[in-house]
Amino acid sequence: MNAGNGSSLPRPPEPVRPLLAALLQPASATQYDESHWDRLIPLARSARLLGVLAHRVFERVDRSSLPDRVQRHLDAGLIEARFRRQKTLYLLHTIKPILAAHPGPRVLLKGAAYIAQDLPLAHGRLPTDVDLMVPRASLDGIERSLQNAGWEFEKNEAYDQHYYRAWSHELPPMIAAGQAMELDLHHAILPPVGRIRPDTALLFAEAIHVQGSPFHVLTPLDQVLHAVVHLVHDSDFVGRLRDLLDIDMLLRRLPLSERTSRAALLERAHRHGMEQSLHLAAVLCRCWFDTPGCQSLIAETADTGSALYGRGIARLAGRVLGPASTREGATLTKLLLEGRSHWLRMPPWLLAYHAASKGIRNLKLRATKRERPAEG
Repeated sequence: MNAGNGSSLPRPPEPVRPLLAALLQPASATQYDESHWDRLIPLARSARLLGVLAHRVFERVDRSSLPDRVQRHLDAGLIEARFRRQKTLYLLHTIKPILAAHPGPRVLLKGAAYIAQDLPLAHGRLPTDVDLMVPRASLDGIERSLQNAGWEFEKNEAYDQHYYRAWSHELPPMIAAGQAMELDLHHAILPPVGRIRPDTALLFAEAIHVQGSPFHVLTPLDQVLHAVVHLVHDSDFVGRLRDLLDIDMLLRRLPLSERTSRAALLERAHRHGMEQSLHLAAVLCRCWFDTPGCQSLIAETADTGSALYGRGIARLAGRVLGPASTREGATLTKLLLEGRSHWLRMPPWLLAYHAASKGIRNLKLRATKRERPAEG
């Protein structure tokens, strides 16, 4: 999946570049005129990055140097982010006694993990759910305890329940009265029937305890690799700019620019079978955020797959990663990338069965709607 030298890498679409520039060089915000802010703020809001942008800008510039209405928009982004942060912490607080009776570890993933560690990439973030990974042996007991405490599944159709339990790495999303966030209960980070089979036992064995908390988080290397496969293996890339920014910030945290850090990351990726996914993530981070060390990482992972495939997927992903207004006319690209994500998560026989089942369910739903008598 060699992407070649830096000059051959695909560039981000022009409409999204103002947002990337603002995120990477927030001190330049004092130079923006009104028309620039009129383009930038809707981009950031659509990408769910307004709070992140606000945090970065206010960290680097005197807020009084910005127009009043811009300050109000940025403040609104921070207020929403603080609300969601508090709701995340509240959810974790309420499930502590529920989890106490079950053997651990209880590993927080993604946004909840970043918040629990108070990492820079948690600042301004807008989490919508809490991802918690527990040992497979503890999953059934924890599920029953959560249901006894008022949690219920958002998806209750028989097929959905069977799909998640038989072929997925998590249970269906759970919700509860009084909670603003969903709870996603995992037993792995990727589907057990998928093309990549991470070493789940290693993830649990080396998870790090969060001081003053009953929770654990993945090691820094494993957090990078989970963010990588979450984007480039387990998604269709559509509107996932925030996820790519997560990878950029986690790589800077290592830091990737140091040879020893890259060597450790490559060794870990090999343990989990994630070298190809890491290469593609490095290509995208180099293209979109010029992440330090990514050019070296691209060269060091150049033998993980074909050059055509690597450049092709990077170009397709680049068309849809940004906010909705920057990916017009990309319908075919979306379909191709959605098909790719399903192909990676399921073997061919399951993909065919899942597609057929979904098609039949959609036909039945349409038939039911046609037969339903009109109201009034």
